[in-house]
Amino acid sequence: MNNNIVIGKHTLESLTSGMYANPYVVFREYVQNAADSIDGAYKAKILSKGNDRIIISVSPLERLIIIEDNGLGIPAGKAEKTLISIGNSQKSSDNARGFRGIGRLSALSYCSKLTFETSFAGEDVVSKVIIDATKLAELLAFNADIDVSVVEVLDKVCTTEISPAPVERHYFKVIMEGVEDSSKLTDYEEILSYLSQNIPVPYDPKFTWGKEIVKRLKMEGYFEPTYNVFLTYGDKTMPVYKPYQDEFLIDKTKNIVDKILDINVVKLSDSSNTHIAIGWIAKTSYLGSIYDRTVKGIRLRKGNILIGDYQTLNVVFKDARFNGWTIGEIFAVDPKLIPNARRDNFEKNPSYFLLVEQLITVASAITKDIKSASLNRNADLSNALIQYERVQRQTASALNNGIAETQKIALKHALSGIQNSITQSHSNGESDDLCKEIAFEELDMLIGQVQGATAFKALNTMKNISNAEKKTLEKVFNAIIEYNKETATGIIDYVLSKYQQGSDSTK
Repeated sequence: MNNNIVIGKHTLESLTSGMYANPYVVFREYVQNAADSIDGAYKAKILSKGNDRIIISVSPLERLIIIEDNGLGIPAGKAEKTLISIGNSQKSSDNARGFRGIGRLSALSYCSKLTFETSFAGEDVVSKVIIDATKLAELLAFNADIDVSVVEVLDKVCTTEISPAPVERHYFKVIMEGVEDSSKLTDYEEILSYLSQNIPVPYDPKFTWGKEIVKRLKMEGYFEPTYNVFLTYGDKTMPVYKPYQDEFLIDKTKNIVDKILDINVVKLSDSSNTHIAIGWIAKTSYLGSIYDRTVKGIRLRKGNILIGDYQTLNVVFKDARFNGWTIGEIFAVDPKLIPNARRDNFEKNPSYFLLVEQLITVASAITKDIKSASLNRNADLSNALIQYERVQRQTASALNNGIAETQKIALKHALSGIQNSITQSHSNGESDDLCKEIAFEELDMLIGQVQGATAFKALNTMKNISNAEKKTLEKVFNAIIEYNKETATGIIDYVLSKYQQGSDSTK
């Protein structure tokens, strides 16, 4: 049976262009492998802390990209098998960033030739594995042989070379030649923006809160791994830092700027009080949605590499827009929080769902802070919302106990009046506008609930019947009470149980 199983050539296409929508992920994939290699060099004690280097060189005119690190390297005897095997990484997800053995092929869709060059610590040779990406594309064409396997394709496009090298050298280098112009992988601004957000680099020394973040996280036992990454573009070389700044733009047209006032450390734990994640949230004035996409939103990170993007945690906010008002990072430390193949989120397992559950609580607290900041700036809106909260409590109590018609009219009148007060209150900016919008929508929903409420609590709590059905049943129950008050309760309970059974059977 095994002899009849063929892993088709188009598997390669799925693992290259089909795996990643954004071409810039090639930088993340190769940098995360470089970071793992540097960790290996630290462990082997052939590299001291602070002396690591990951250099990304981009030559736009030559359409050439080189990514080199001074990590452990790969032994000559294992280079070809390690670099050509697919999904056969020897790394563990517990302690390595690139552990699936897929990402190293990610550049094949964006260049004409891909070369891996490496020298292992203590060896006096350099190994080169060269993949002809142009020929690979021809072999993957739909009009080419259908029955060709992945192994046969790789055998036709790959060559391996071994040559002498100084024994003291240890490194790994990725060389992308003939980079496709359409990929925009040689665009300086885009490269720097992507790198600063996605890879494990330090905070910019100009970011005064950076040292404080590192200090406070260390006090909680978390040491954020960072590496010395440099971007060389033409004749210009610069270190890469995370993009956070003390001040940031809210409204470009009005030139409204907000700033970080403090840092709150966030600790998320499981039932045994063991940390599953830790991070920081910036305390700001919450003047509105942050303009700069490189810093807005709470970011998820594992091994200090970004998971997803600035919108990934929108789902934990009741109003997703509030994530865009927030700055912060959450670092996953639980080994069971495993990035999925695309690294756009974690694998959906119990640890992930626990993380989301706790982040919902964090997001709720942020939402309250945003609303409080807005109300402190706006007395009119604050007074209207205080009235709203008071009537909201009265309405909830009435719905739980049944509402008489006169009480319903009074509540609807009060809710409509508050809605009008909120609409007419002065707005001092986007923060106030959003608070007003949310309150208005909540009031609309509450007015609808009051409109459909009856004098019977049991009817008000039934979810699967319409307002019209509730009104009809209310009339029937009133008639039953009027006919025989002594037996009414039992009859009404019986009717409700039968009606509920009928509603449940239609689900």
